[in-house]
Amino acid sequence: MKDNFSSLFQYLKNENINIDQDEFELQAQSHPDYPSLLSIIDTLSFFNIENGALSVDATEIGLLPEQYLAILDATLGRPELYFIEKQANAYYAAKDHNRKILSKDELEKRWSKTVILVEKSDLTDVIPSNKSKLAGILPVLCAGMFALILLQHLAEIKSVLFLIFPILGILFSIAALKDLFGAKSKLLNNFCNITAASSCTAIIDSKKWKIFEFINFSDLSIVFFSSQLFGLLFFLLARNTVSYFTFQKTLLFCAVPILLLSVYYQKNIEKKWCPICLAIIAVIICELAFAMLTQPSYDLQIDSLVIFCFILFSAALGWHKLKKILADLKDMKESQLKSIRFMRNYEIFKNNLLSQERNKLAFSPIILGSRESELEISIITSPFCSYCKEAHEMLEKILLANKDSLKIKILINADIENLDEEKRTFFRILMTLYLDKGEDYFLKAFHDWFENKSIKDWITKYSIPFDVHKIDPIYQQQHQWCIANDSHFTPGLFINEYPYPRFYERESLFFFVKELLDDELFKIKDHAWI
Repeated sequence: MKDNFSSLFQYLKNENINIDQDEFELQAQSHPDYPSLLSIIDTLSFFNIENGALSVDATEIGLLPEQYLAILDATLGRPELYFIEKQANAYYAAKDHNRKILSKDELEKRWSKTVILVEKSDLTDVIPSNKSKLAGILPVLCAGMFALILLQHLAEIKSVLFLIFPILGILFSIAALKDLFGAKSKLLNNFCNITAASSCTAIIDSKKWKIFEFINFSDLSIVFFSSQLFGLLFFLLARNTVSYFTFQKTLLFCAVPILLLSVYYQKNIEKKWCPICLAIIAVIICELAFAMLTQPSYDLQIDSLVIFCFILFSAALGWHKLKKILADLKDMKESQLKSIRFMRNYEIFKNNLLSQERNKLAFSPIILGSRESELEISIITSPFCSYCKEAHEMLEKILLANKDSLKIKILINADIENLDEEKRTFFRILMTLYLDKGEDYFLKAFHDWFENKSIKDWITKYSIPFDVHKIDPIYQQQHQWCIANDSHFTPGLFINEYPYPRFYERESLFFFVKELLDDELFKIKDHAWI
């Protein structure tokens, strides 16, 4: 599987399932089995998207829904994930925003039997998007500033129009450094590889000349265009554009040998063309032509030269600092992915889990999920613990995905004898709700408590007769167990009575549940001590 989720995102969009795509990619890439199909399946489950991977013979294609994901054999290379959509008697296979028509015979020839189906769940829409609205506001602000400058300097319209060139130059320079900026664009990738003899990456990352170990054309272009942009804005405000264009024409003439050097390097050294580099060269040539045709005057002033040199130096220094920050952020992201992938490695988790001393837990009647399950996750909790809410939400998420195959046991650490009467009533009602009303009603009441945390309101809403002599001994036994085993902090997690490793985030448990369910070592053979 390639590092591309466009087919998946298109399928989810068609199913009206909205997710944060950047967050999805991060979670999938941090999966220990990335880039396998399992990493996609587990990440979909992490986002509360019901899904399933099925094996379907080519003869059963007609029985599938109108749209689904399927792994098809590629014309060249390994199989890839496609979004398949059936319309009338035709099949459309989409990947990387490219959509092609396949006949049923063609689809059967490329069929590899693996199909992924998803279904929208009730919790899917509550997943927040982390994308900032700033990304949409910035272009509007830039366009507004440009229009404002244009209106204020209509008399110098030719000078203002020159702004188009450095803006284009900066955009192309950023495109050349797309890996550093973290920019992803299928259009840009297609542009860079428009022919077999073109490759932006080969040119930009090349180190065949030693000078490129210290500076490259991308650095020069982004500093050059940035100084042009900020310089023109400054000199427009100072109403001294003649001096500005005097410096620019000098610099543009000096840039011509560098442009020729770049062309020579692409043609004779790397023997590949960089479309982005050629676009930057074209922008500079257009600038030179525009400046010579529209700005014939010359006016060299020392103070203006000092100001422009300061702007140029500031642009170079600013880019040097920004590039280091971007490089550090890129390294941090790669390190984060490696660290998360390491922490989510099941064998490492299992070894750490089994290194803990196994403790026989206190009795608790509160069992969620399948009572027959051989995998038991236990939590020692307190409704008045601020951290327990997140732990319970995580367990509910796990339970939702594995309700028929997993058992979750809840123990409540409450010193029932030393509580005030209101809190005693709260705990007694809570236990009685499970015993008399069942699992679903108990979860609803427990969830309601964590959302509102008003004892009086909660008791009024869920008031029910309770048996003190039946309920209190359960709490006393669980509290005494916590004292005897120095378990004073909540929430406390246990897997088949092994304490959850301390240096693992509780949220990581979600990624280990399926493997725990399949692991023979965690299947309880002796049920007498449960």
